Amino acid sequence: MMRKPQKPPEGAKKVETADMVAWRKEFEKMKTEDHLEKLAALGLDDEDLEEFKEMESGVPIEKELISEEPVAEEKAVKGLKKQKK
Repeated sequence: MMRKPQKPPEGAKKVETADMVAWRKEFEKMKTEDHLEKLAALGLDDEDLEEFKEMESGVPIEKELISEEPVAEEKAVKGLKKQKK
């Protein structure tokens, strides 16, 4: 009887393959305009492209996730909860 393969723990790093290393080198060499062209070719809309621009020029995602300040969406949800009382 074969066992079902187990999922790796969330956030675990995947094994670096030769394809992944080559892709990363190509990705790092690309300019922002090239990224936007490729993303548009994949079917992303203008809103998604703007979000990509903000990610590339803004705060690193790690700092954004660790930020102590609640995200605007969380503030809105908290405001709704207060109104219901």
